[in-house]
Amino acid sequence: MPFVSTTLRYTLLCVCSTLFHLSTFAQDLPIKFGKIDIADLQMKVYPKDTAAEAVILADYGESYHQYSSVVGLQMIYFRHRRIKILKKAGYDWATHAILTTHSRSGGKEYISDLKGATYNLVDGKIVTEKLSKESIFDEKISEYHSQKKISLPSVKEGSIIEYTYRITSDFDTEIKAWEFQKSIPTIWSEYRVMIPSFYKFQVISQGYEPFLISEKKGENINFGPNVESELGDKFRWVMKDVPALKEEPFMTTIDDYRAQIEFEIAAYTPKGGSHKYYSITWQDFAKTLNDYENFGLQLKKSHFIKDVATNIKVTAKDTLSKVQAAYDYVSKNMTWNGNTSFFSSSNLKKAFETKTGNCADINLLLVVLLRELGLQADPVVLSTRDNGRVLDNYVLERKFNYVIAHTIVDGKPMLLDATEPMSKLGVLPIRCLNENGRLIQENTADWISLSSKEKMSKTLILNMNITPEGQVNGNLDIAFAGYYGQDYRQRIKKETKDKFIENFKKSHPNWEITKTSIEGIEDFTVPLVTKFETSINEKSNVAGNLIYLSPMIGEGEEKNPFAGSERKFPVDFGTLVDETFVATYTIPAGYVIEEIPKSIKVSLPEDGGRFMFVIGTQDQGKITVSSKISLKKTTYLAEEYESLRKFYDQIVQKHAEQIVLKKQ
Repeated sequence: MPFVSTTLRYTLLCVCSTLFHLSTFAQDLPIKFGKIDIADLQMKVYPKDTAAEAVILADYGESYHQYSSVVGLQMIYFRHRRIKILKKAGYDWATHAILTTHSRSGGKEYISDLKGATYNLVDGKIVTEKLSKESIFDEKISEYHSQKKISLPSVKEGSIIEYTYRITSDFDTEIKAWEFQKSIPTIWSEYRVMIPSFYKFQVISQGYEPFLISEKKGENINFGPNVESELGDKFRWVMKDVPALKEEPFMTTIDDYRAQIEFEIAAYTPKGGSHKYYSITWQDFAKTLNDYENFGLQLKKSHFIKDVATNIKVTAKDTLSKVQAAYDYVSKNMTWNGNTSFFSSSNLKKAFETKTGNCADINLLLVVLLRELGLQADPVVLSTRDNGRVLDNYVLERKFNYVIAHTIVDGKPMLLDATEPMSKLGVLPIRCLNENGRLIQENTADWISLSSKEKMSKTLILNMNITPEGQVNGNLDIAFAGYYGQDYRQRIKKETKDKFIENFKKSHPNWEITKTSIEGIEDFTVPLVTKFETSINEKSNVAGNLIYLSPMIGEGEEKNPFAGSERKFPVDFGTLVDETFVATYTIPAGYVIEEIPKSIKVSLPEDGGRFMFVIGTQDQGKITVSSKISLKKTTYLAEEYESLRKFYDQIVQKHAEQIVLKKQ
C-alpha cells in the first residue's frame, strides 16, 4: 500500500463523513446554517420567559457509525446550535467549548467541519460575521482530554449566533449523551441516533419534561461507500419549549433533574463472530469491585495494621467498644484530602504511613481494621449528593464516587465514615445521604438505605430585659445538635474558637456581645452550646409612648426559601429538621402590653411537619415566646410543594409580627 500521510487520511475520512451525513439524515432537518428568520432577530424578549438572558432557538444533534478503511468502525457526532442573545448577561453563550478525548491505547476524537457566525440586524438588514480562525483556541484539559474553544464575534444584545461541528471518534461503543435542557430556555432540541443491530445499548432517559417526539424505527444502516449495509434502529427524540433549568433550594445536584438521554453499551453481537457483553448484573458488579487492585484486593492486606488492632483489643472487649475504638483511631489519625472516589489512591499501607488519603483510603482502612478486630465489616459504595442519584435499574460503575464502611452492632447495621473526625459514631455526613448505597460483600451485594435519623437541630433560649429606651439586654444560649453540631464543630476546628466568635459577631452587627463561652466542642454525644451576654439594638423601636419589639430578634425565618409558585421536582432537605426558639422578655416598669401576636399551630399534610408559635404573659411583667419548626420528612414530592410553600409563608409571616408595649 502506498504511503498516505495521517493528515491526508483524516482529510479523506472527513470528506467521506460529510457526504455520508448528507444522505443519512438529510430529510426534514429542523435548522439550516445561515438561514435566519428576521423575526428572531427582531425579538426583544422571549415571551415564555421574559427574564431569560438568552434562548436556544434550535439545538440539533446526530450520532451514527461509519466505516473507515484506515481505522475501522467509528462514531460520528454532529451538532448544530443556534442561540438568540437577549441581554448582556447572555454574552457567555457566545463562547463554546468542544471536548475531545484520547486514550492511552491510541484512540482519538477529531473535530471537523467547524464553522460559526453571528447575525445582527442593522438598518433592517441582516449583517453576518463569520467565526474566524483567530477566535478558535485549542486547550489541553488533562492527560486524556482536550478542548477546542470558540468565541463568536460582534455579539451584542439582539444578536443571533450559531455554530456547527462534527466529531469523529475512534470509540465506536460510546454514543454521546444529549441534554435537552440548559440554564436558558430552549425552543427546539432534537437528537437523532442510528445504532446497527450488532450493537446493543441501554438508553437512559431522565428529567421532568415530556418528549414531543420519541420514536424508534428499524431500517438499513449504510456505513459508507463500498460497505455492506446492516439492519439497525433509527431513534429520534424531540423536545419543544423546554424551560430553563435553574438551581432551587434543597436540591441534590441539578443534573439529577435535567432532561437528557445517555447511552451505555450493553453488548456487541456480530454475525458469525464472538459476542461480547458489557452490561453486568449487580452481582457481577460486586465481583468486579472485589477483583480491583485498588478496591477489593486492598481489603486482603492487613499486616501493617495488626499492632493497632492488638492495642485496641486490650481495652475494648465488646463489639460496640471495638467499633468505637477503631472509628476513633482512623478518624483522628487520618486526614481526608477532600478527594472522593471508591478506589484507593495508591494502596492502604501507604495511606496509613502518610496519614492522609481520599475517602476510599480512609474508609477501606477502617474496614480492614474492623476485620482485624474480628468483626464483620464491608464497604458500601455510593454516590454523594453533589454527584447525583444512582440508577438502580442500570449497573453503571461511573455513577459511584464514594465509599463508606458497614458493620453490625447488636444485630443492627451501622454505617461509618471516618473522614469527619467531628462526627458521632454511626452518623454519616450529609453529603452521603443520597437514597441508597451498594453493600459489597465477598459473594453477594445488596442495596442499603443511606437515610439518617440524625436531625439538623438548633435550640435558642433567651432571658432578656427590655429597657425603656428599646434595648434588649440579657443572656442567650444556642444549642447546636445533630448535623448543626457537626457543622459548627468543623467550623471551630477550621477557624479556631476565637475566629468563630469573631465571625458570629460580624454576622450579628446589632448585637453588642460582652461575654461568650462555648461548651461541648470535644464531646460529640452532647449539643455544642454557645452562651452570650448581649445587648441588642434595632429589633425594638421607640415611637412616643410605644415600644415595638420583634420577639424573634432576627433569628426567625425572614424569607420563604420557596419563592416559586410551582416546582416540578422534589424538595430534598437531606435530613430531618428541628428548630426551637424559647424566649422570656421582662417588660420595663411602667409599661403594659398593648398588642401581642396570636399563637398558631400549622401542620403539613400526613404529619409531614409542624410549626407551633405560642406566646403568653406571666406575672411580674414577663412575656414568653416559643417557636418550633419540625420537618418530619427529608424529602417532599412535587405534589407536596404547594403545601410546603404555604407552610413557610405562615412561618415567615408569624416571625415578622411584633409585640407592642405602651407606657402607662
